[in-house]
Amino acid sequence: MKYRITALAAALIIAPAHAQVAQTSVRTPAYVVADRGAADGTRAQDLDTIVVTATRSEQALEQVPAAIVVRDMDRLRDDGFTFGSDEYRGVTGVFFRRGEGDGDEFPFVSFRGSSGTDGSLSLIDGIPIVGLYEETQLNEIPYDAVRTIEIVKGPVSTLYGRGALYGVTNYLTSTPTSDGISGSLATGSDGYARGEVSISRAPAQGPAWLLSAAHEDYDGWRENGGRRLWNVFGKTVFSFSDATTLTAYANLGDRASQLPNGIPLDAEGREVPVFGGREAFLGYGAPRNDMRSLFTAVKLEHAFRDDLQVNVTASYRDIDRGVFLNFIDPFGTDLSRNVVGFNGFRGDTTQRVWFGEATLRWEAGRHAVLAGVGGDRGRISESIRWSGQNGFTPECGFTFYLVEVDFTTGQVVNADNPCFVVDDPLTRDRFVNSSAGVFVQDEITLSDRWLLTVGGRFDRFRRDAEFFAIEGVTDGGTLQGDADAFSPKASLSFRPDWGQVYLSYGRGFNSNFGATFEWDPVQYARPESRPTTIDSIELGAKGRAFGDRLSFEAAVYYSRQKNRRQIIPNPDVEDDFTAPGNLIAFGDLYEGRGAELSAVLRPRDGTELALGYTRLDPEWKRYTVATFRGPLDFSGNTPVGVPDNIWSLRGSQQLTPWLSLRAAYESYGDYFYTVDNAFRDGGYALLTVGARVAPASWRSVSLDVSVNNALDEDYAFYFGGRSAPIYAVPGPPRQLRLTLRGSL
Repeated sequence: MKYRITALAAALIIAPAHAQVAQTSVRTPAYVVADRGAADGTRAQDLDTIVVTATRSEQALEQVPAAIVVRDMDRLRDDGFTFGSDEYRGVTGVFFRRGEGDGDEFPFVSFRGSSGTDGSLSLIDGIPIVGLYEETQLNEIPYDAVRTIEIVKGPVSTLYGRGALYGVTNYLTSTPTSDGISGSLATGSDGYARGEVSISRAPAQGPAWLLSAAHEDYDGWRENGGRRLWNVFGKTVFSFSDATTLTAYANLGDRASQLPNGIPLDAEGREVPVFGGREAFLGYGAPRNDMRSLFTAVKLEHAFRDDLQVNVTASYRDIDRGVFLNFIDPFGTDLSRNVVGFNGFRGDTTQRVWFGEATLRWEAGRHAVLAGVGGDRGRISESIRWSGQNGFTPECGFTFYLVEVDFTTGQVVNADNPCFVVDDPLTRDRFVNSSAGVFVQDEITLSDRWLLTVGGRFDRFRRDAEFFAIEGVTDGGTLQGDADAFSPKASLSFRPDWGQVYLSYGRGFNSNFGATFEWDPVQYARPESRPTTIDSIELGAKGRAFGDRLSFEAAVYYSRQKNRRQIIPNPDVEDDFTAPGNLIAFGDLYEGRGAELSAVLRPRDGTELALGYTRLDPEWKRYTVATFRGPLDFSGNTPVGVPDNIWSLRGSQQLTPWLSLRAAYESYGDYFYTVDNAFRDGGYALLTVGARVAPASWRSVSLDVSVNNALDEDYAFYFGGRSAPIYAVPGPPRQLRLTLRGSL
């Protein structure tokens, strides 16, 4: 392992990281000042923790009729957080795989057995972050501005609209609550170095404000796997009066990431030994993702009286992205010739998104009513070019931008083919996505013990796509799509002295518009468009026992998803070779069921043990894939990328006033990674250990040491097609992190 400390050290040593400083009189949401608590960075079982996401109101976790996990960003970083999706480690009901590109470029995050990348929604302070492909893109989340993460499992579309089918993740940004200068300095394996500094002011009179900056360098443990990040975040909170508060902030990010590729699998599902081994880069060129982003938001909160409040939120998101990618081409892979096929993709994209929302909260007698209206409008421009051997002719080999790489030497073997082109323009387009929704929710106190919640939301979506003419490729064209959906919810909660038992129903939905490239009329036919919906029933309990020494949460659920979108070969091609080769189809039916259990035992002060278990049992009830040889029926199969069992065990021990130890063990079962369920693999277990050193003589300075994958297990994330293995992405080896924090 190699280590590096950058020149940022000199600036940060005098003021390393976070400390808890006395609060001022600034009005601050209660969730911001919740105790950091558990040793693993999760506060799911600290039932006094105040959360906001599941109900859009500040409530103690014990009182919320939903399954929620809360994570602290500082704690996650102390424990070695490196990539987006690390926040899901050890979270019951959630599993992720990292695809081509490694890290957080192409993560497949599965909530409660969802298969695909469109099953959950990401929020920043409650503002939906919908990516280019109508799904979460974790590399767009400004983690350096985040203070707390709330993960809600189960459909939440009634409150947040499209994308919240199986759950939401709400990234809550830092808020100025005190005067101080804080900072952190981290270093570790494979050239990891990160520095952060933050200045905040919270005077008794006048606006409170916070300004932070962070820089990160990481060489990566694989060749062509490094990255460089800059982030600047500023927020101000101004109280005009006891009744009116204005919050405004902006985040500016600059990210340059290299992208390693997957390793091909043979016909038996084994990794193919490649030139340079698992750490080497195998592919074409030097894939990377360069992205500059701006995220701004303004929120006005006003209380007309104690029982009537209104909030108005507006935000703007601006992203410029330039990518060069390799995608493994299974049709161009021929292991008998030592050849792996890739497609060379280059794209330049701009995305501009405006969002606005107004909510009204009214409390009258036994009723607490929340109503709102909101919408967003996004403009996307793309220019896409491809590289490789291309042409559906005998001379060109009936290929689509195929790059043949000899995996024993790493060399491109078909670069001299007369049909090999570089940066061939194929698509230039412009999109306008818009949505509007209205919702209402009523929390009805039936008695001291019983609470009934009912609500509903109606949304309408529209996409206008324009593809520009490219000489010799396409004459261009336009497409327009509409979708609308209604999402009801209801829950009944009984609250005994020890906690809560609840029964809930909810519907989640997605517009099913999918990726922008699926609207290209030259390559894809889309004769219709239907939203996908999920109906879910959940029975849960949470509470405490033995004098609050034991806290627990448990849930069982059943869900049914209709009209999942899929891409199939277009049968019209058999009669018309000019027809698009792919068809967007709807109608598949998918069921999921499972159980989650988490418990925290604190047998004595300074000792904590946490256990988590997840059982997942999803099934395709109706899944038929059309092919040129006839339909294939996969009904009854298990969806890909969903393990049966997930375990986690975490513990912490305060040995002395200045030294604490912690450890976490995570175990994920094997999963099917081909649609026909012929191949199953990918299970792994990881051990993370750590310690915190904070002597009184250091004043407000602490040192955290963590070792991820402490047993140095070899593991990988597996991917396949309908019936054949395709590739695996190896997971990181043992990683050491040292984090110094402090404040002035």
